Amino acid sequence: MSGKVWRNYTQEELDANYNQASLVPNSEEYSERNLARSEEVRGRVPHEAGIPYGPSLGERLDVFPAANRGGPVAIYCHGGAWARTSKEHYSFLAPAFTAAGVHFVVLGFNLAPRVSLDEIVRQCRAGIAWVHRNADAYGWDGNDLHVIGHSSGGHICGMMLVTDWEGEYGLPADLIKSGAPMSGMFDLEPVRLSHRNTYLDLTEKSALRNSSIHHIPERACPIVNAWGTGELAEFQRQNSEFAQAWRDAGHTVEEIVLEGYNHFEVCAEIADAGGRILPAILSNIGIPRAAAAE
Repeated sequence: MSGKVWRNYTQEELDANYNQASLVPNSEEYSERNLARSEEVRGRVPHEAGIPYGPSLGERLDVFPAANRGGPVAIYCHGGAWARTSKEHYSFLAPAFTAAGVHFVVLGFNLAPRVSLDEIVRQCRAGIAWVHRNADAYGWDGNDLHVIGHSSGGHICGMMLVTDWEGEYGLPADLIKSGAPMSGMFDLEPVRLSHRNTYLDLTEKSALRNSSIHHIPERACPIVNAWGTGELAEFQRQNSEFAQAWRDAGHTVEEIVLEGYNHFEVCAEIADAGGRILPAILSNIGIPRAAAAE
C-alpha cells in the first residue's frame, strides 16, 4: 500500500495542505487585524448593518452605499474555512469600492458544522437574489452585480458564478456581470478527503455538487483569479487549474499571481488601490484602471 490518499499526498500531507496554520502559524493575527480595521471603518463610514435576507439569524448582510445612485454593486463572500470569521471582519474592504462609485455588500451566512455546505451555498445565492430584488430600495443597479470572494469565500464565489440563476431563481441568466474568486477551492474532492471533512461531512456527491470547476457554464462572465506564491501548494494548484478551466471554456480570466504573498496577505491586497487586484476587479465592473488608481 502506498499510503497515498489524493494524488501523491499521504493523509498527513493532504491535511497539512488544507490547514493554513501549517504554513502561516500566526493566521489569527491577520483575522484580528481585519476585525480591528473593520470596526474602525464601521465607526466612520455610513452603512446599514444586519439587514435580513432570510429567516435565520445568520442570514444577514451589511450595506456600504456609494454616493451615486444606480451604480454597480459588489457582493463579498467572506472566508474562514466555512466555519469561522464573519461579515464583521470584512468591512475594511468597503471604502476602496465605495470611493470608486461601487456599492459594497458583505454577505453573512450560517457556518459549518451548524449547517451543511449545501446550505451555506444556498444562503449566499438567496443573498444575491435579495440584492437584485431590492435594488430600488438601496439605490444600486440590480442588473449590475459583481461577486467577490477569498479563501472559502472564493469557493462560494465560484459557486455563485456557476449558478443557473434563470432556471433556479427566475432571474436573468447573466445576473452576475463579473467575479473575483481568489485563493479559493474549486474541486472539493481533496477537501472531502482531508481533515476538513470532520466538520463539513461531505459525501462524494455533495463534494462534486459544490465543485464549481465541474460545473462551468457555456456562457459566463469575466473573472479575476488571484493567489500568492506563498500559499499552500494545493491552493495554488486549485486556483491555477480553475483559471485554466474557465479559459478553456472560452471565458475571460485575468490571473494575478502575487509573488511571495501568503494566503492572508492576498485578502488584504483586495483593498489596496495601488495594488494589482482592486484595479483589475474595478476594470471588470467598468471603471477604467487609471480612474481606479486616482
